[in-house]
Amino acid sequence: MVVVHEDVSSALERIKVFSWNILCERYATTQVYGYTPLGALAWDYRKDLIMEEIRRRDADFLCLQEINTDALRETFGPELAKHDYRSIHHPRSKAKVMPESESTMVDGCAIFYKGSKFILLDKVLVDFQNVAINRPDMKSHPDIFNRVMPKDNIAIVALFESRATGARMIIVNTHLVWEGWLADVKVVQTALLMELVTKQAERYVRFPPCKDKKIIDFSGTGNDEGEGRKEPRPEPAPSQEYRNNTDIPVFVCGDYNSTEDSGVYELLSTGRLPPDHPDLGSYQYGNFTRDGIEHPFSLQSAYQHLNGTSNELPFTNYTPGFANVIDYIWYSTNTLEVVELLGPPDPQHLKRVPGFPNYHFPADHIQIMGEFVIKARKDRRGPGPAT
Repeated sequence: MVVVHEDVSSALERIKVFSWNILCERYATTQVYGYTPLGALAWDYRKDLIMEEIRRRDADFLCLQEINTDALRETFGPELAKHDYRSIHHPRSKAKVMPESESTMVDGCAIFYKGSKFILLDKVLVDFQNVAINRPDMKSHPDIFNRVMPKDNIAIVALFESRATGARMIIVNTHLVWEGWLADVKVVQTALLMELVTKQAERYVRFPPCKDKKIIDFSGTGNDEGEGRKEPRPEPAPSQEYRNNTDIPVFVCGDYNSTEDSGVYELLSTGRLPPDHPDLGSYQYGNFTRDGIEHPFSLQSAYQHLNGTSNELPFTNYTPGFANVIDYIWYSTNTLEVVELLGPPDPQHLKRVPGFPNYHFPADHIQIMGEFVIKARKDRRGPGPAT
């Protein structure tokens, strides 16, 4: 891990967030990855390496992309449950219209979380197709039907509460369309996502306090102390209350298939995108291309802290034809601070391989992870009245 900030109060709650596009089994073909040894491309081999890496990192939240229902049911769900993880998972939209024998192979997004540390309060599936077609300002534009609707990408938005401190946080995981010629669609998907996150955060401000925060034993030991614990857990703190939607800590993770010079990056990092941005071209997307796009959050890419240093991330996707940063952990800078980041791959290893996956890296994307602290709040209040 690379230290970003050293002088951080030990009294502040730490949260470790991990994100990884694990390369769905059905996409890992010899036609696409002809440079990868057959043994290293096999799912049975890759899933073990993926699981080993996840266990080793021991993050509080795992945001995985390209994970299908079969992989969740047969491997990740049962195995990670042994390590205190519970999960939210949704396949891409096409799975809804397919027979189950086929739909279980459709990839999607999943958020795993440590059940003994966090309570899931709410979850929302973002179906970009459905959201776009139901917007009154968009449904009459042919570009929505011709460019946005054919793509079945999704996102998951979830609200969690820390059992220990009562702090709440929003975790977002998404996987945007990949084609380079659909830069406008990536922007629209991001805009729709942040619009929904904004509305959900407004709703979450009014969420009542969590009444039952009893620590549930997920270790299989039959007591509430967990395996290896010698002391009782501290009494859970009451739910924290928030004044407005930007007060809740936010993590926006995923595979955005967008580089630093893209409209997606500009929108997320600055909170706005003009209606005439080059990525939108001459396409018509209702209010987005008439008035521009905005979101209220102060977001920053966690790995921006390493830019210009010897630990700068050279890429998150590495193949012979492409190597660049397209995966991100965005965080709200007014509520969170980066403490440590998982460093880049060994440069010497990169000189010996044409691309990933290989026997050491089980996906064409690398895993990214950051440890954060929730900043002390000047306006912190206890729980409000239950509703």
